[in-house]
Amino acid sequence: MAVSESFGGVRAERVFIPPVPTRAKAHARLAVRARPAAYADIPPVVFKVFVGCWALLMAVFFATFAESAFTLFMLAVCTGYAIMFFGLPYVMSRVAPPENRLGHVSIFDFLRGEVQTLYGPVKGGEALMQVIMVPLALALGAVAIGSIVHLEANHIHMLYLGRTGAFPL
Repeated sequence: MAVSESFGGVRAERVFIPPVPTRAKAHARLAVRARPAAYADIPPVVFKVFVGCWALLMAVFFATFAESAFTLFMLAVCTGYAIMFFGLPYVMSRVAPPENRLGHVSIFDFLRGEVQTLYGPVKGGEALMQVIMVPLALALGAVAIGSIVHLEANHIHMLYLGRTGAFPL
């Protein structure tokens, strides 16, 4: 080891680092080749699943609140907004041809691969869960609430209409 001068008169030692053996280099090259593909963006099939979760939520709302004309009118207005909200990006994506081949990526290849994000690469399955977690949780919660409303509908109607012994007419 050689001793050299450093800034401020403090002595520091130089450390010799041996070269990496060729076997380790070969293993590193194989590991890079075996790594799944890294995509720069999310393929369109993920957005189709995203829109499907929101469509499920709206379908549950229509099935749960189909008895009231006023509620159906409000749901129709919400459906109009949803068509604009999801339709505008779809129409804008069709204005120019895509610059990448993401439309040809299968969902299984995407789930095995990685997506580049602001904070580094993320596995495809994790990216899918981050995209659909909120609408899927809302849809499942709406299914649970709608099921409870439908199961208890007869009891609720009896209470409001006064057709039970506890609430005579």
